[in-house]
Amino acid sequence: MQNKRLKPKTILHMDGDAFFVGVETAKNPKLRGLPVVTGEERGIVSALSYEAKALGIVRGMPIFRIKKDFPNVIVLPGDYQSYVEYSGKMFDIVRRYADDVEEYSIDECFADLTGLDKPLKMSYKEIGERIKREVWGELGLSVTIGIAPTKVLAKVASKWVKPNGLTVIEESTVKDFLSKTKIEDIWGIGPRTAVLLKNKGIQTAQDFAGYDIEWVQNN
Repeated sequence: MQNKRLKPKTILHMDGDAFFVGVETAKNPKLRGLPVVTGEERGIVSALSYEAKALGIVRGMPIFRIKKDFPNVIVLPGDYQSYVEYSGKMFDIVRRYADDVEEYSIDECFADLTGLDKPLKMSYKEIGERIKREVWGELGLSVTIGIAPTKVLAKVASKWVKPNGLTVIEESTVKDFLSKTKIEDIWGIGPRTAVLLKNKGIQTAQDFAGYDIEWVQNN
């Protein structure tokens, strides 16, 4: 434990790709590659496949409109018991590699990989690749993984290439990633805060990182 604390942190963030629809296609592979939405029981779209998103469908759109304007889209009721079951199995796979796993939502988790590269005899990227393969092979689910020195940076990494992506941000590449990340794309910065920061000339995450804690507290 003492050696682990001395090492630079390495955090993995895993995010299910279109998770609810992903579970539906895992249960019924014939749906794979088709425009699918869930939420029929609620009357609004609760989740959608990337193929449905490409048609211009968005979350919260009324189901009656989907059936009228997009007759080729497959509309399904949500199966929340299955979503919970698949979620648990997905996180169990991550726990094969890391003891410290934080379940952030039904389809997202963080895992502290710090120092685990040596006992597992794999690079951190290889650990991420192994997790992705096992989630896909055992559950039929596509996930995207980001690996970075902090939780916020791991979230940035997992958004970088999606779906089915794997991005590693190292200490030496942090500034490069942050300079290409819009301030509104940072976890924890909402629309109002983004407008406030932009009005102060802060357009990217790297711009924001250049200010000290005193400036942040005062503003």
